[in-house]
Amino acid sequence: MDGVRKVANSGRTIVCTIHQPSTEIFTLFDRLLLLKAGGQTVFNGDLGPECSNLIEYFESAPGVAKIPPCYNPSTWMLECIVRCDVVDPNALRG
Repeated sequence: MDGVRKVANSGRTIVCTIHQPSTEIFTLFDRLLLLKAGGQTVFNGDLGPECSNLIEYFESAPGVAKIPPCYNPSTWMLECIVRCDVVDPNALRG
């Protein structure tokens, strides 16, 4: 993934499909398009430093518990999708 990151840093667009990456790999990504079963968009945007935008987005949904310290954000977001109906556009602020 370091090689992919170097190519992205050169100004090229990289598209990856990945399932539940490690924290180290996940934080290498700039943007995320997260789809739920059926193709519904759950999150589409910049991840932010240390995935801060993603975490803030999910934690703003009613009923979503805060991410535990040192927990993998990619694992946590998938758990949020299973536990809550976060695809409701009214549940999350845009």
